[in-house]
Amino acid sequence: MLDPYDDRRHLMEILRPPEGYAFDFAVGTTFSLDLLALMTAPVAFTRFEADSNFQKADLLVLMEALRRYAEKICIFCHAGRIKIPNNYDQHFYSLLEGSVFQALPQNESGSFHPKVWALRYRSKNGPTAYRVLCLSRNLTFERSWDTALILDGFLSERKSAIAANNPLGDFIESLPGLVAEKLPEVTQKRIEQMQYEIRRVKFDPPQDFNEVVFHPLGIDTKKTNPISGRIDRLLVITPFLTEGRLDELSSLSSKSILVSRFDSLQKIPAGCLKKFSELFCLKEGAILERDESEDSGESVPYDFGIGLKHNELEQGIIESRLDGLHAKIYIADAGSESRIWTGSANATDAAFSKNIEFMVELRGQKKLCGIDAVLNGGHEADDDKKISLRTLLEPFNILDRPRITENEPLKHLADKTRAMLGAAGLSARVYPEGKCFCISIEGKIISISEEVKVEFRPITLRKAQALPFLTGSRRQPIFKGLSMLEISAFFAFDMTVTSGGMSMSEGFVLKLPLQDAPDRRKCIMEEMLKDKSQVLRLMMLLLSLERMSDPTGTLPGEWSSRDKGNGRMQLFPGMVPIFENMVRTLKNNPQRIDDLNNLIQDLRGNPETRDLLPDGLDEIWMPIWEARKMMGGKTFE
Repeated sequence: MLDPYDDRRHLMEILRPPEGYAFDFAVGTTFSLDLLALMTAPVAFTRFEADSNFQKADLLVLMEALRRYAEKICIFCHAGRIKIPNNYDQHFYSLLEGSVFQALPQNESGSFHPKVWALRYRSKNGPTAYRVLCLSRNLTFERSWDTALILDGFLSERKSAIAANNPLGDFIESLPGLVAEKLPEVTQKRIEQMQYEIRRVKFDPPQDFNEVVFHPLGIDTKKTNPISGRIDRLLVITPFLTEGRLDELSSLSSKSILVSRFDSLQKIPAGCLKKFSELFCLKEGAILERDESEDSGESVPYDFGIGLKHNELEQGIIESRLDGLHAKIYIADAGSESRIWTGSANATDAAFSKNIEFMVELRGQKKLCGIDAVLNGGHEADDDKKISLRTLLEPFNILDRPRITENEPLKHLADKTRAMLGAAGLSARVYPEGKCFCISIEGKIISISEEVKVEFRPITLRKAQALPFLTGSRRQPIFKGLSMLEISAFFAFDMTVTSGGMSMSEGFVLKLPLQDAPDRRKCIMEEMLKDKSQVLRLMMLLLSLERMSDPTGTLPGEWSSRDKGNGRMQLFPGMVPIFENMVRTLKNNPQRIDDLNNLIQDLRGNPETRDLLPDGLDEIWMPIWEARKMMGGKTFE
């Protein structure tokens, strides 16, 4: 179980490559997505995430991590469930456009709801390694009690697939078919490689378990219910509920226990809840007992030095927070054995009949992983008191009648509008106008309720710069006078719903296919590189960012220029010269020399940056590049 206050750090840890390995490719799935959370993830694949104080990480590290790894990360989320960033003035989001893909289930009323990562790591000497993460947490900064299952394994040389892994391979193979836009050919090939290889990886069960079973839900027409078989006693832990699904679960055993959120339990009729032998919700202090002085109150954990955090005070959209319980766990005791299902599926009708979900089943001995072990097990706290799940719970008293939220009709109308826009097939086209750019938007004709007003904008613009979305029109208003850095495939949609004297606001982001857009990566680099010291540090990053590289023990932040009067760049005493790093990289990872050559040629070919190259660089660089060309180095394109 993930502590709401530590799971950010934990996510970085479980993405981190094993010792002696470097990150190669990742496929991730999530229902909702925070772009800033995704932006920080690539830093986990670098050695600097571990070696430096990440909360004060250099923005140059972030830029280079994104440049190097963003297109090796393929994230699928539900269309219309990307959160609007609160920091409109950052341009790094364009580096994520090749990483994010919006999925929709075949069932139009269902949700794309799995929370799975599959990561491929490579080694110079060892076999290819894989890691599978089955989470209950979305890729956001929301704070809640969640779960994370981590499975590691190595790719075998066998030709035939491991039958137990086929459901996992089938799930990964199905993902591109859920996306309206065509995936880049290189991404498609990497996913095809992953689904093939992952069927041949031997995953070891976690401690105290003897078997792992994968359960993808909703990826084909087959109706599956993994929670079946002999069940003597059942524990259900889930934040969201429906009466129909609870009736099915309670019928599996007369000794069923239900743990959920207080507000979710309030919505269920008394007759349904009485079918469970025990009912619990989280204690009110399960989150609030934490010392508030340890947190600033902001939902963004990292500050990269230039205010990459919530700063749009005019933002009127407040997303609902998921403080409290968010884990989804089902535990069944049967004789001396127990089974645990964990993953994304809530105890709702949609989860097991309409949605795309992913669950993993673990099997083991009841005394080690059964209901009592989960509820009453734990570890000792500093005060020698036993910590367990039960210590976080309190009994729930059943209400005489369900309590329905007043704004439920507004929420339903907002969700309907969000779904319509997500399925509208909107696309964007960029064209120059003088020294600036324009973006035109087209899509299917949709009719939005008169009770809903929608405005939209590239996420690089302020909310005040939004334009009205035109219902009943295929063409939308044109955004004019944009700089290159204001071009984005991510568009924020702000909705205001008014009905029955009540009003609510909601917002979300859609990634639109972006045609004829200029490459903005060079422009971002120009914004970042202000002096020769910054260029030198970026060169060091190119040489030693990967964990599998041969680091010198010198972090980029420790490199600085010093002019001793001869006009040449010098390094602080005791620092390893960059020439030695070049030699070491040429031997151990020559592809990084190709990257460095591209950087040098990029800077040299641009009048705005050519003077930023360190003085005397050619004296040490040309011998290295000549040696690399003799090894088959790529010439600059």
